[in-house]
Amino acid sequence: LECRSALALLGAMARRSPPARRCICLVLAALLAGWSRFLVCTFTALHPMAAPRSPTVARRGWADPGWNWGSPFGTAHDLAMGVRANLDTRAVRESWLEQALAGQVDVEDIKLALGLRIQHAARQGIDGNGAGRRLMSDMAACKYEGPDGPGSLLQDLDALCLALPAAPSFSDAPAGVGRSAARALAGMGFLEGGL
Repeated sequence: LECRSALALLGAMARRSPPARRCICLVLAALLAGWSRFLVCTFTALHPMAAPRSPTVARRGWADPGWNWGSPFGTAHDLAMGVRANLDTRAVRESWLEQALAGQVDVEDIKLALGLRIQHAARQGIDGNGAGRRLMSDMAACKYEGPDGPGSLLQDLDALCLALPAAPSFSDAPAGVGRSAARALAGMGFLEGGL
């Protein structure tokens, strides 16, 4: 078996096994991978209450070589677990959107939340006829990294919002990435469906 396939198999076995066998599977997976980090990630995945409930800002963002968007291994996956755990109820998501509208949410957290929500919205057909999927592909291609990134992201978010019939205006909030992201997230069912 390829290493990642073996790790996935051991992880699946661990989730369905009694505690003693779960520990054995986790140790084997850690030895196979050679990563002590795997145990921490798997423990967090198996025990959601252990997931961090603090801000999960990606320091280098989508351009980080270890980001691996779409993979069960990498920084994106690790941070996604934390963001999902942090935004697990509608009340928390409403509060988070208010913070985003006020410009108090880091742009890297916004991009991660957008990527996660777009994945669901695209499968449900509520991403603006593929506009959300295109934005997510551009994020994965690092279009929004670097000094011009936030301006490009703002422009593309505004275009996405035009394609979303349910995007609220939030006209009382100051213009910026936070407001445009909040509009896009709300228009793709973020409050109701989460990440």
